[in-house]
Amino acid sequence: MMKPLVPNVEQLDAHCWRMLNKGFSMNTGLIVGEDLAAVIDTGSGPREAAGLYAAIRRITDLPLLVINTHAHGDHVFGNNYFAAHGVEDFHASAAAVEHLRGHGNEERQLVRFLEPEMAMRQGPYSSIVVPTKIIAETGTTLELGGRTLEVFGMGRGHTAGDLLVRCGRILFTGDLVEEGGPPNFEDADPFLWAELLDRLERQCEQDTVIVPGHGNVVDLDFVRRQHREMLAALREGKEIVASWPAGSFDPTAYQLELLPYGPEQSTIFLQRLRELLP
Repeated sequence: MMKPLVPNVEQLDAHCWRMLNKGFSMNTGLIVGEDLAAVIDTGSGPREAAGLYAAIRRITDLPLLVINTHAHGDHVFGNNYFAAHGVEDFHASAAAVEHLRGHGNEERQLVRFLEPEMAMRQGPYSSIVVPTKIIAETGTTLELGGRTLEVFGMGRGHTAGDLLVRCGRILFTGDLVEEGGPPNFEDADPFLWAELLDRLERQCEQDTVIVPGHGNVVDLDFVRRQHREMLAALREGKEIVASWPAGSFDPTAYQLELLPYGPEQSTIFLQRLRELLP
């Protein structure tokens, strides 16, 4: 029998919780109104989703809606479990929906060690549920009853279709902000991501509680540091790419050590720069 993966639950204010999924240290959000409750990202498959759903039902028995911040499997592969337990409204950006439709099955390999049923397309709740409620580029508000959510994008960054969710002073950023590990650049435009972090930094107040896609809750100073780190990495990365013969991709161990993201993500970071630079 599939064993649920139990998250760590932290209450952020009277209406907001974050649930830390232990497999990828991915944060799921819960915001409870008088009529509805919103779930922000559903985990990497049925094992995490079952643990999340049980934790949520210990907090509220209200009808649920789901917001997917982006289309990576560790954030959306729990959708099927929630749909099977009565959730009808799944919200995402148009770019996230397009990615799931075109590349969702490729994402399955990301979760193969934690969610083997999802990776192998076997067992209950292992189908990919694609959101049908599209959040426009201009953003929208969702009413939960006495509690209003602002759901919005800021353009391409970590992926082509990241969403953020604001509720009062609580801001769920998805993977636009990362704590406890390097940013993931596989689908990213690092140049635009740095610009986005600059805009996010200017939009946040000093007391904004920022829930990143992974890791611990952070503050505005953390976003500033991530922004400065990415700007420095871009300067160093452009010099590294310019040092290679035309058309080549051959980072040395020394060059990878010059970047702050560790060998795997630094390699991907340089690949993205090589593809994006003229």
